[in-house]
Amino acid sequence: MDDTGGSFSEAVLVQARDYLQELISLPILPFERSLKAIAVITWVLEKVNLHPIVVGGKAVEIYTTGSYTTMDVDLVVSGRHLVQEALSQLGFQQEPDRRHWYHSGLHLPIEIPDSILEGSQQRVMDVDVDGYTLHVIGVEDLILDRLRAAVHWKSLTDQEWAEFLLAAHWESIDLNYLENEASRPENDVRDLLDKLLHTIDSD
Repeated sequence: MDDTGGSFSEAVLVQARDYLQELISLPILPFERSLKAIAVITWVLEKVNLHPIVVGGKAVEIYTTGSYTTMDVDLVVSGRHLVQEALSQLGFQQEPDRRHWYHSGLHLPIEIPDSILEGSQQRVMDVDVDGYTLHVIGVEDLILDRLRAAVHWKSLTDQEWAEFLLAAHWESIDLNYLENEASRPENDVRDLLDKLLHTIDSD
């Protein structure tokens, strides 16, 4: 806690604000800019023992190295009030829908959809960016997320991205974990997974 009674050290906030300000004018792709911003926000939150994890579309973008594109950032993290305090201190403003926080200079919207990761903490991937680190949901759990969306919403787009992720990370995916989780009643996506695995194996 800093001398003014806030939850975050002023030195940490100044360093993060300066870093974010520099990002605004850097001649880099929006994807790279968003990763750098998420990484420094993660650094700030970890100073108060919060560990945000990137999920959703931004996680798909990371695992496909930008083949899938989205501006939105979904973070799973506990301590919502502390997160909101940090985002406010870093120049984000809460949108009227009360769900999103937006940094106008970075054109970066952030949402905290949940406080608990739907997946394995042990499979979370760390990505180093400029000496900072961001955390991303494991690829197997991300595939399961896309499969659930494909089945529940009858979304062909989510099915296609699940297949893309499977093919792109085929050599590193834990297939036993993926098949076991897909068979669980709360997931119930084993049939679709088997269909995609057969398609990939036939190529």
